[in-house]
Amino acid sequence: MVGATISRGVPARARSQQEPALGEAHVRTDLVKQILAAEAAAATRPRDPKVLLQLVALYDRRGEFKKSIPLLERLMLLQPDNLEVYRRLGIDRFHTGHPEEALEPLRTVVHANPENMEANFYLGLCYLALDREYEANKAFDRQAAMAPADADELYLLVRGYSRLSSAMLSRLVGLGEDSYRMRQVRGEYFDLQNAPELAIKEYEKAVQLRPDLPSLHFVLGTAYWKRSQLDKAVAEFRRTIELAPQHFMAHLRLGMVLLEQNAPAEAMKEFQAAIAAQPGLAAGYLGLGKALYQQGKYEAAVPQLRRYVELAPEDPTPHYLLYQIFRRLNRDDNAQDQLKLFKQKDEKVKAEKLKRIGQPGDRP
Repeated sequence: MVGATISRGVPARARSQQEPALGEAHVRTDLVKQILAAEAAAATRPRDPKVLLQLVALYDRRGEFKKSIPLLERLMLLQPDNLEVYRRLGIDRFHTGHPEEALEPLRTVVHANPENMEANFYLGLCYLALDREYEANKAFDRQAAMAPADADELYLLVRGYSRLSSAMLSRLVGLGEDSYRMRQVRGEYFDLQNAPELAIKEYEKAVQLRPDLPSLHFVLGTAYWKRSQLDKAVAEFRRTIELAPQHFMAHLRLGMVLLEQNAPAEAMKEFQAAIAAQPGLAAGYLGLGKALYQQGKYEAAVPQLRRYVELAPEDPTPHYLLYQIFRRLNRDDNAQDQLKLFKQKDEKVKAEKLKRIGQPGDRP
């Protein structure tokens, strides 16, 4: 009879609630047995890629990523062309809190197969963890470009990811309403709502909760910089660098703030440090060119600005600086060439901007 007690005096409803728990316990027990068997096989066949990968997959299912990593590093030597090994290694390094070490294997996968969605996604997450938002956006843009060009499917994907994001946020809240990450989330929300003062308060509270995290000092320094609180921004960027000396974005932004404070010699050192850590950092060469220009080191500024032109050919900014430099060096022909390039690129940028926002007369 429905609702009546059944065997052993357990109500039917109570039993139905227990069944999933019993099933999960059975699955966990079975997984442990599989891991023990796979570990025994790996001990007898330590150079068998199939056996090692099977053990890695079982460790990953159980969330034991630290155990997987040495196996994957061994597999890299055994199968240096196996992209699955690189993908798993990058993801597991991310899961164990080492996003910088995860970059190289994930980039290897994406370079060989740009359409690997999981590798692109985790590569974007690693860049976010390292405050490298421009590179993160490129990874996520690649992933978005793989979606079908179908309006209905894209709409459902947007809704689905939005729901997933809300569910993840609920889990984050469940870990602690007053956690440093929740403070950071609120700060980012207020940033999006153009409420910088409220954002700064949240970031400050996050830093108080976890003063050892360089990324929190970096985001707080950026918030101060946006509000033109330059001295506070400098302090936060310097603290970021103390905690993470290779944080090239902190060096870059510190250099930019120092330029605003008319300290080009100090700024120059920060731009040089940023470029040394990330040689392809386009903005670093522009900043270095500006710092040299402000110090009257015109000849030294030229190759830095030319390098920036190579890395960011659409930007008109360096051409106007080069125009001013060549005028001061009495190289009139070079100056006119740069002025011409500046005007051409500036007009193109303005035209592209108008195209994106639409002409006022085109609006209904």
